[in-house]
Amino acid sequence: MDAYGGQVLGQAMMAASLSVPEDRPASTFQLLFLRGADPGHRIDFEVRILQDGKRFSSRHVFGYQGDGRAVLNAQATFCTPQSAPGHAVPSSAPEENPEDLPELTVLPPALMEGLRPLAPYSNLVKPCMDFRIPGIERQLVAKTAQSRLRFWLRGKHPLAGDIRAKAAVFAYLSDWWLNFSSLGSHLRDLQSQPPLYIASLNHCIWFHRAFSPDEWMHFESESACADGGRGLSIARIHDRAGLMLATATQETLMVHSGA
Repeated sequence: MDAYGGQVLGQAMMAASLSVPEDRPASTFQLLFLRGADPGHRIDFEVRILQDGKRFSSRHVFGYQGDGRAVLNAQATFCTPQSAPGHAVPSSAPEENPEDLPELTVLPPALMEGLRPLAPYSNLVKPCMDFRIPGIERQLVAKTAQSRLRFWLRGKHPLAGDIRAKAAVFAYLSDWWLNFSSLGSHLRDLQSQPPLYIASLNHCIWFHRAFSPDEWMHFESESACADGGRGLSIARIHDRAGLMLATATQETLMVHSGA
């Protein structure tokens, strides 16, 4: 089994940030998954300085395993915050307490069985995260699932003030269930078919403001298109007060095994 994509994202994000001045938080991060990373072997990172300007710093990151096998190619940009006009799309989350929502681990097996065609998806959750899905039966059951999913997510462990660690932890978390929106509306048709082979192709993050991912974040992921074996998911991330924190996108390979 390949390493969790978020692990690759988080480590690459941290590698990119280590040579950047601490007063420049991450603004964008783009990563290509070149091949699956082996969780049993370390990733060696090579970071190249592309720019250290008045406002921006940019880094190019390569990740290798084993005998020089490239597993990722990423680029990160860091920006000193500027005084300028601003606006943001408001959060779509109704008033709800994510802690009152059920955890995946307590859901009926029959509900999770409906996700069988989406092989990587299950009721297992990483021990370092809290994850809750509102209206879970409506959002996950095959007959009502759509090309949209909203959920709450946070890291379980309190984070100190290091902005680099916070960006890396968010990158780790941002891969979680993000591409379900590319798959959900096809669940009904997939019930009688073999499980799909699902793999992340690329992942992008835009950091809009400073925040800490150990606080609850509301993700609204929507798929703009799925065609030719590839699906695109776009997520807007807000905090509980409705402030927009980040935007994340992911392109996913979604094909039947052997295709």
